[in-house]
Amino acid sequence: MVEKLGLEATEDLPADPGGLTAVPDTFYPEDGSMADGIFRALGLVLTAGAVMLTPAPSRGGEPADAGLPKLIATGWDHPTPAQFRRHIAAFERWPFQGAVIAPTRTGPDGKEVGSSFAFGRDHWDEAAFAASTADLQAAKRARGGDYFLLINANPGDVDWFDDDGWAQVVDHWRLLARVARQGGLKGLLYDAEPYAPPHAQFSYARQEGRDRHSFAEYAARARDRGRDVMRAVVAEYPNITILAYRLISDLPMPAPGQPDALSMLEGHVYGLCPAFLDGWLDAAPPSVVIVEGNENAYRYNSVAEFDHAYVTLTTRAPRLLSPENRAKYRAQVQISHGIYLDAHGNPPSSPWYIDPMGGSRGARLEANVAAALHACDGYVWIYGEKGRWWPSDGSGFPAWPEVIPGADQALLRAVDPTAAARRRIAALGPEENRLKNASFTAGNPGGSPEHWWTWQNDDSHGKFDLDTDAGAASARIRGVSSGCFAQNIPGVQPGEVYVVSARCRGKGAGAPSIRVRWTDAKGGWTAEDRDVFILPSPPAQPDGWRELIGLVRVPHGAAGIVLLLSASGQRGPSDVVWFDDAVVAPLGPVAPAPAEKDRRPQP
Repeated sequence: MVEKLGLEATEDLPADPGGLTAVPDTFYPEDGSMADGIFRALGLVLTAGAVMLTPAPSRGGEPADAGLPKLIATGWDHPTPAQFRRHIAAFERWPFQGAVIAPTRTGPDGKEVGSSFAFGRDHWDEAAFAASTADLQAAKRARGGDYFLLINANPGDVDWFDDDGWAQVVDHWRLLARVARQGGLKGLLYDAEPYAPPHAQFSYARQEGRDRHSFAEYAARARDRGRDVMRAVVAEYPNITILAYRLISDLPMPAPGQPDALSMLEGHVYGLCPAFLDGWLDAAPPSVVIVEGNENAYRYNSVAEFDHAYVTLTTRAPRLLSPENRAKYRAQVQISHGIYLDAHGNPPSSPWYIDPMGGSRGARLEANVAAALHACDGYVWIYGEKGRWWPSDGSGFPAWPEVIPGADQALLRAVDPTAAARRRIAALGPEENRLKNASFTAGNPGGSPEHWWTWQNDDSHGKFDLDTDAGAASARIRGVSSGCFAQNIPGVQPGEVYVVSARCRGKGAGAPSIRVRWTDAKGGWTAEDRDVFILPSPPAQPDGWRELIGLVRVPHGAAGIVLLLSASGQRGPSDVVWFDDAVVAPLGPVAPAPAEKDRRPQP
């Protein structure tokens, strides 16, 4: 089939190589597959310049569309409000759109006291948070961003039937919500993990009254407490976002037709979490956003895993909740994923280890973060332990790019692929472009440009030629209902990242685009569900030219790229699209993994 793809004649090509009659509901540039409904649920947008969920930041650093996914930094290096104020400028050099802050209050001795452990019966004085609130307000955030105040379900020693104890827990939530609002933060980061054994707030087996009350009774009471918490939070911060490391993602999902999940939940360490979330949903107004963080994603290492989790958490997880809250869950609960940085930096002997991609830990991190961003609604959170993004205040841990070479590049490329593509093109040498006759300087005017073949629908009878009427040569498509100029680029490897770009302009009806398709080692079409569509940037240059630009990752099983410079919807010969200055070039590697002997030892 390769030789056929290289011919100008099209009768022997696979049917509809352009597939240009309509932009399908599915596309994905990474390894893996995705069902149509997933992408419709994700609300995917063919953004200006690339097919991606995260647009290039604006001049101020804030993403152009705040509704698209953002990277949130979290981990052992959480800053206190005072550290946040001191170090925010240094943190903003990293490719994040937010972070998590560890709350503090002023103790009786005037010293800072950690205040994230909210599930306890101790009384918190509201005035004790004044200094923390002032620090948050004074922090100079040049890029804006979404920042969250940490709240832990620890010590977790308050029985759900303990009214006095729960009055304090609810008040802790209220106070931290107030600090978040007054401090200009997005909301709260909720961690349900039991860090202080033997207590486990959501384990029925750990409750004091388990011999007096059934699991169903505890679930009912947990729902009541969740409702109380949400009411208190909303009273202080009506449009809060609560991002959770986990809500119900750890739990076994009931099969269709199962009447309830109580039997599966009674013995689970997070068995009371669905009831607590039910209470939240009972009381949450539409202005509240809740984010399921899916900490299970720590071990994910493929697009398919992130995709599957998204489907599970949007379609099956609501069955763990009461029927009256399932629609509300789908409306107000967003899906996120956690990335565990240490798994990308640990040695192979660690039980928490993710293999490098092509010898590069940074490349693997980039691929996994990109997959997570494509399969989420609002956020991807990046958790790290033995490294730091924030300047050290004595921890002794190195910056993460020292642990994972190229980590900062990897995250920047994943979250802002258009900017990465533009930087690469700006530094591109002429020999690095894999396309032949990329600027359409070779060929006879009025004829076909050299090294490019063409295709159009059977019912389309337009023209493809080399246009020199305006001076510099360009490829021209006229009166084509659906068709393309195309060129094959063989010899690519799965996992490689390529920058793809071109310029285009149009007259009359018709829409220009780029489609990237894939061939296998024998030249046949492959990985068709991972085709990539790139649309032109919205603002035209004064001369009418617009940019098409994006990054593509070669999927598993592909050995060749086919670039399609496409036009669709033209009605007659007066409808014209021009293309010029096409590029398909390797983006280049992020830093490779260090030699085993050079790796920083991990305890």
